[in-house]
Amino acid sequence: MNHKWKMGVICFMALILLTPLGLGCAKEAEEGKVSVTIGHLTDMTGAAASVGRPLLWALEDLVRHINEEDPIPGVELKVVTYDIKLDPARDIPGYEWVKERGAKVIVALMSSTAEALKPFAARDKIPVAGLSVSTAMVEPPGWVFAFLPPLASQIRTLLDWISNEWDYAKGKPKIGCAGYADAYGIDGERGMREYCLANQDQFEYAGGYLAPFGVMTWTSETEKLRDCDYVFISALGGVAYVSYISESQGKGYAGKFIHAEGLAAFFDLLIEKCGWETLDGSLGLHSWGWWNETWPAVELVKSLLYEYHPREAENVVYAGIGYIGGGLQQLFFLEILRKAIEEVGAEDFDGQAFYDTAVEFKTTWEGYPERGFTETRRYCVTEQLVYEFSAEAGDLVRRSDWIPIID
Repeated sequence: MNHKWKMGVICFMALILLTPLGLGCAKEAEEGKVSVTIGHLTDMTGAAASVGRPLLWALEDLVRHINEEDPIPGVELKVVTYDIKLDPARDIPGYEWVKERGAKVIVALMSSTAEALKPFAARDKIPVAGLSVSTAMVEPPGWVFAFLPPLASQIRTLLDWISNEWDYAKGKPKIGCAGYADAYGIDGERGMREYCLANQDQFEYAGGYLAPFGVMTWTSETEKLRDCDYVFISALGGVAYVSYISESQGKGYAGKFIHAEGLAAFFDLLIEKCGWETLDGSLGLHSWGWWNETWPAVELVKSLLYEYHPREAENVVYAGIGYIGGGLQQLFFLEILRKAIEEVGAEDFDGQAFYDTAVEFKTTWEGYPERGFTETRRYCVTEQLVYEFSAEAGDLVRRSDWIPIID
């Protein structure tokens, strides 16, 4: 076979193999579309993977829905994902990885990740959207935007609601907190402690006890809080919740647990490992609703799950709040992204455009109060709902209308 003929065959085969890619590029250029990349830093293989994976699915499904059914003129959205493995040492490498791949905005699962990236986001003008929150993320206001209120504010709000529902003929309720000494845990313990000290006529505070991150044995904490009417587990991670609740059961603890969407994130795991009898009556604040709400935004996110993942859908629903809660947060994020692109044009969109739009963004979905950011407030939720674990219903049941958070 002569050299020229051999080279001709190679080039012909390469053309055949690359034709789909080439046609795709031609089509994109023909349509004049600009690719806008969203970086996603989540936990795919660590202790929070059972929440991280559905959150990623939700973002990918919403992006697919927009690209195929409700496109942003001139834009093709793209998601690049980095697995942080719930390891703080991977936060900054993950940021650099998605930045190198063209991310104009970043979605972060963990509050600790968003907190670590705050100075980098400001330096590079790459906004970070946080799906969990700590006070340090949003104060002082910067380039990190949260779709939940600060945990300390949530706990104050829930305690205020409990105080209004409690029958004081039984005496003051005794409450306490146990968790991890990380950004999330510290914020939650602080919120509970400050509220109890300021309202000593409402609660007897048994104390707050924070262990090093990753501890799974709660011998001293459960002993000190065994007589509480309510205990807040100020930690993230299903294994932490199961280990604490199981040790409490072993000590005969008969009180209830309170949470800020944390327990609902591991719904199936907790029901399986701890049982309805233990969880019945536990209370939590929620910012975006639960699977059983019928509001249009909830129905949209739920419909995408069943459309794109029909085999896994029932398991994802039973797993907890990950897909629905994360999906609704990311739907709100994508509305800001759409508006920012429409305001400056696809070719000129960048992180600064998102930031400028976000700090003034407000919207009201059916069933929800107005949501949005301001120049000085970096969390968009100012009202929440109380849900209760109900053994009778075998589900979470809403116990309140929208109530203002207490900053």
